[in-house]
Amino acid sequence: MIPPDPARGVFETILVEERRAHALPDHLRRLRASVHALYDLELGEELEAIVAETLPTEPHDPCRLRVTASSTGVLQAELAPLGRPGRLELAPWTVPGGLGAHKWADRRAVDAATERLAATPLILDEDGTVLEAAWGNVWAVEGDRLVTPPADGRLLPGVTRGRLLRIAADVGLDSAEEALTLERLQAADLIVLTSALRLAVPGRLETPRTDDAVVSAIRSALR
Repeated sequence: MIPPDPARGVFETILVEERRAHALPDHLRRLRASVHALYDLELGEELEAIVAETLPTEPHDPCRLRVTASSTGVLQAELAPLGRPGRLELAPWTVPGGLGAHKWADRRAVDAATERLAATPLILDEDGTVLEAAWGNVWAVEGDRLVTPPADGRLLPGVTRGRLLRIAADVGLDSAEEALTLERLQAADLIVLTSALRLAVPGRLETPRTDDAVVSAIRSALR
């Protein structure tokens, strides 16, 4: 796999409903951190300004806000319809070392893997460790426990992931960060995918298992 090209920048996607951007401070904080770590640049108030200029001022359907920072600190923001959700079917895709902790604007390898697998790539490291899905973080529901891989630099520490770790108890689940193997994920009672735009949806491996009540409760708590 050709690694993402850092020169293409990094970005954030944010759910916008009723003219409100969900978890906006967390998204902007992560974008600032990536730009500083990758390009040694500091984004100032211009980041909040471009978001404010782009957010809708009239009633609208739910949509997504995409904010991109180039490797030179140039910002772009755009609104677009949510579009169709990503595929819920998962297919393993081995990426040595994972995609890392930044939301790369260069999605060529991910898009190619999605087309080749005809499914959402489930990213594994060389040792078989489950890291994340191509467009969201991965969780295994095991009884009353909700388990996700640790943010150890090999995966994107999603904003929604962080929120769910904090509020899992609101839906009667104990949250934990633990290493997940493909076998453990397959044996889970339920696979959940979380992202900023879809909040929480069921994921599917070889044997589909869905529990709409659990996923709906998680989604409602996140919203």
